[in-house]
This record gives sequence, C-alpha cells and structure tokens, in this order.
Amino acid sequence: MKSVRMITMKPGMMLLRSLMIGIVSGAAICTVLLLISAAVIQTSGKLPQDFLQPLIMIICGVSAFFSGCLAAKISHKRGLLLGACCGFLLFLLCLIGGVANAHDVTGMSSFTRMLVMVLAGSLGGYLAMCHHQKIR
Repeated sequence: MKSVRMITMKPGMMLLRSLMIGIVSGAAICTVLLLISAAVIQTSGKLPQDFLQPLIMIICGVSAFFSGCLAAKISHKRGLLLGACCGFLLFLLCLIGGVANAHDVTGMSSFTRMLVMVLAGSLGGYLAMCHHQKIR
C-alpha cells in the first residue's frame, strides 16, 4: 500500500489560514452581491429610500454567513468562534470602506450591522460544523 504523505501545519497557522480564506471569500461574495443589487437598482430606475438599508444589511449578513461557513469547513473545528471572528473582521472591512467613502458613520446603524454580521458568521460556522455522519 502506498503511504500517504500529509503536510502538517501548526494549529494556529491552520486557524489563521482558514480565517483569512473565509474573510477574503466573504468580501468577494459581498462585493458580487452589492454589484448585482446595484445593477438591478440601476435598471429598475426607482428604489424607495427606506429599502436601501435593509438590503445592505441582508447582503452583509449573507456574506458573513458564507464566510463563517467556509472558514469552519476548512478548519474542521471551532466553527462558532471562527464564524464570529470572520463576521467581525468582515464588518471591520465594510466599516473601513464606508468611512473611506462617506466620511461619516452612524453609530446605531454600524452597531446593528456588526451584530447582524457577527451572529450570521457564527451561525454559518456552527451549521458548517454541525453535520451528522452516517452510521454504517
């Protein structure tokens, strides 16, 4: 039988690697979803102003969910913690982008977005780790 050579990584490096992959993929998902929604808004012509903030909140939550899910799948452990970290770091990326663009950050809106993204990321990490194996 052939021997399988496995590359072992230190546990800290494995967690950092899965965290970085999760954040980058979450940022990419957020960017794509925001671009799609901008294109839809542009073609429709009219959008109620009250609809914009919930739309952004949903997109941020979905991207944080998939970010946490992917990070937990790569790591195979600590899904809840990795998902929450991915959600928080993704929130920081969105906050930095918002400050660089608008130069104004409203406190309650940012706090709500942070809660949504951290909870969605931790839910994604938890659901990625909560799989039942088949009994043979």
